[in-house]
Amino acid sequence: MDYEEIAVRMKSFNEERGEETEDEIWVLEHNSVYTYGVSTDLRNIPAQLPYPVLSSDRGGKITYHGPGQLVVYILMDFHRASIKPREFIRKFQSSIFKTVSPYCKEFILNEDEAGIFFKDQKVASFGLKMTKSGSYHGAAINHDMNLDAWNEIVICGNPDHQAIDLRSIGVSIDRDELIGEVKKNILLEFESQILKAS
Repeated sequence: MDYEEIAVRMKSFNEERGEETEDEIWVLEHNSVYTYGVSTDLRNIPAQLPYPVLSSDRGGKITYHGPGQLVVYILMDFHRASIKPREFIRKFQSSIFKTVSPYCKEFILNEDEAGIFFKDQKVASFGLKMTKSGSYHGAAINHDMNLDAWNEIVICGNPDHQAIDLRSIGVSIDRDELIGEVKKNILLEFESQILKAS
């Protein structure tokens, strides 16, 4: 799906939500694109990249989205759920970690680097947007993708990191099964406070 289109839809959903608006989880794949967050130094973005480069209002630095990567967007009124922003972020990151960790004991959730790692290789990234209306953006899980595009950038601003996907580690999980696990673990982590998963 087109990144810009989804980004506009997320922002509009967040700005227009009312007291009765259901919280939602969106799980999808994007067309190949590089995006950079609000903390990115534009001087560190390579001049010529093989795919479009777009700005994003999420946290984090430059990253890549493309086919074979599951992007998990969480649109939640965490204020209504009486969850403080830091606790919300912790719960969300925990839910993604609980999704992938059963498949590999070596996965580590690194909150400082906002990602899940296999050694120094990043298998999942986080980049949330927190506002007075609620949250949007979320996480990206490298499932079964062409990793070449990652070689063109400094991943999330850290030159010591490389990207990896679940398939390359030897994790064999069907896309639909992975989506189901993502939704289940988010619902469990937030104690079913999210009402709609699509």
